[in-house]
Amino acid sequence: MIPYGKGEMEVRIPGKNYVATLRPHFKPGLKDEAEAVKKALEKPIGTRRLKEIARGRKSAVIVVNDITRPTATYKLLPHLLQELKDGGMKEEQVQFLVATGTHRDNTREELEGMLGKDVVRRFKVMNHHCQDEKIMVDLGKTSGGIPVVINRLFWEAELKIVTATIAPHQGAGFSGGRKSVLPGIASLATLKQHHGFSMRSDRPAMGWVEGNPFHLNALEAAKMAKTDFILNTVQNDRKEITQVVAGDVEKAWLEGVKASREIFEVKVPRPADIVITTPGGFPKDIDLYQSQKSMASAELVVKEGGTVILLAECRDGVGAHGFYEWMSAATCPQEVIDRFIREGYSIGASKAWLFSRCLKRSDLILVSKSIEDSILEEMFTQRADSVDGAIQMALDRQGENAEIILLKNGSDMIPRFEGR
Repeated sequence: MIPYGKGEMEVRIPGKNYVATLRPHFKPGLKDEAEAVKKALEKPIGTRRLKEIARGRKSAVIVVNDITRPTATYKLLPHLLQELKDGGMKEEQVQFLVATGTHRDNTREELEGMLGKDVVRRFKVMNHHCQDEKIMVDLGKTSGGIPVVINRLFWEAELKIVTATIAPHQGAGFSGGRKSVLPGIASLATLKQHHGFSMRSDRPAMGWVEGNPFHLNALEAAKMAKTDFILNTVQNDRKEITQVVAGDVEKAWLEGVKASREIFEVKVPRPADIVITTPGGFPKDIDLYQSQKSMASAELVVKEGGTVILLAECRDGVGAHGFYEWMSAATCPQEVIDRFIREGYSIGASKAWLFSRCLKRSDLILVSKSIEDSILEEMFTQRADSVDGAIQMALDRQGENAEIILLKNGSDMIPRFEGR
């Protein structure tokens, strides 16, 4: 069974075509997650305890992930807020800022699910708006020339805390840590530079940290913003917390990266004609925009000219409208790639480039009932109602003896070919 939306979907691959099912290495979830959070806060990496840092500070902003990320933030907050209280801070001095990046606002109902109803009732919670220049402050440029323009609320807080989950990421190597600042609470002007072609690898970059300009500029931006403290989790493919790290925005994050790599770096026997991939269920398959992330690992595993089958519910449809606009305006995937190199980043453009990069290598079949065929056709994608139907469509293209690999939770996978 494969995660699909908030449920599961059965995948049956003919025996003569089946090569392997690749999944993250299993690491059991912590038996006492709350105790792990408490211990991480008691022994932070590279900083003093948060309650010590908090003493004498009159305001704090806690940056949290938005609804598109699987971070169980509500599990982190009881001990985190207690640390601030023990440091002498009052509730009215603490605010929450949702790191939406370029995404839509989170609704009150979503915020209650993310943070807990009690937290939303007691504390001020705000969504970041990347296009509202009035709420931004300019901190200068990174050594790589990226303008660091971020949410003023965070910059002006006397205590700056970020929370997130660390997992493989197709551009930054791994999520979490510094990404809560850039792109999380950055301006659109900053994102245009940071997410442009010059900062990106021409191949999926999951697991790439050292020398990765996308990562290095985000880290420098987080330090320029004077981020005081991070509290990040590592999860297994069941969304269970396996480790909690706290402390310095770089040192603590790197410890989490080690733990994440141990889970998500997987060996691939050989490239396949057909690759079936899944984001890992809700919220990772909330729309096609988010679901694309699981195509990145498939892009590394599928043969040139092969077929990728994407199992994603996409209950919110395509996602960012700019993504659809860029795709539908082109006559072929290469045209999207050329336009992105020429024009650079805008909301939806980067995703269209990533989507088209995979399409240039392989065909794409989406298993979903949430997006109309006519829309997908404009995005050079076919749709199937079922996995069985998608597999048959792919075999018709690739031949009856085509080899198939299944990527379970493809969004978080770092494929490594055996012997390389």
